[in-house]
Amino acid sequence: MKNIKNLMFIITGTVLLSSCGGGKDKDGNDLDTPAKGEITVAVDESFQQIIEAEKSAFEKTFPYTKINLVYKNEGEAVAMMLNDKARIAVIARELDEKEKAIFKQDDIRYKSFKFAGDGIALITNKANKDTAITTQELEALMRGTKKSYGKSGKDIVLVLDGTSSSNLTFLVDTFKIDRKMKVSFFAAKSNKEVIEYVKTHNNAMGVIGVNWISDGDDPTSLTFIRSVNVLSVANKVNPTKDDFYQPFGYNLALKKYPLTRRIRFILKEAHMGLGTGFINYCTLEQGQLIVYKNGLIPLTQPLQIRQVESK
Repeated sequence: MKNIKNLMFIITGTVLLSSCGGGKDKDGNDLDTPAKGEITVAVDESFQQIIEAEKSAFEKTFPYTKINLVYKNEGEAVAMMLNDKARIAVIARELDEKEKAIFKQDDIRYKSFKFAGDGIALITNKANKDTAITTQELEALMRGTKKSYGKSGKDIVLVLDGTSSSNLTFLVDTFKIDRKMKVSFFAAKSNKEVIEYVKTHNNAMGVIGVNWISDGDDPTSLTFIRSVNVLSVANKVNPTKDDFYQPFGYNLALKKYPLTRRIRFILKEAHMGLGTGFINYCTLEQGQLIVYKNGLIPLTQPLQIRQVESK
């Protein structure tokens, strides 16, 4: 009976997507609907892997749709949406009051949707034997009060995906670092470039989105994770080995891993159109299964966590 109810829910959702929306714009052109049309989505590059998976599945389900993904840093993705160059921005924060004011100015209701639980992963070169770090040590590296961590004493170069990335914003906000303060790091152009840099530099510590290395079934993700060390992180000053956690599955779900965050959709849409349809898909059952399959945490559907005791 439960399976029948689930099937009815999926079918009903599909019918609703197909039937809502429509109409004409001010120039007499057909408006996109939740299941038909073409829009642009500005995606923080940290979330490329998961959003590409959602786009692919959505377009197969609704063949009269086209989602154009544009990868930017967080600031650029928000700017595209606010300037009506993109219908949706996929980022890891809410907009600030100044940014929200543009919605009011354009007479559009501000809409923000939680989508997936993600995290920041710290990676180092395979030659680096220090594979654990505390948040206090990471903060010291960010502030420049220390240049090393662990037992080796070797100077470390932080590597991030640019000066306006969500990864940098997350760390600055987490450690309450003054935005006017200069943080010393090597700026790569993308999460992929961060990984490539770390692979070839023994003294590098990269900061990337977890979804780049979380899908155990994806060949690209597997290649990345096998080529670097993924650090375990503890949120204690004098931790034991049991206080360190890796940024995967169970640890993200229960927030045991200290550097967790939420991926959000920010929608700027004056009518019920394709932006609404895509977000509905990603936040309902089918889309949340894709989140789970990619090693991230579904935020809008129930997640069962079972602990298995070994005998």
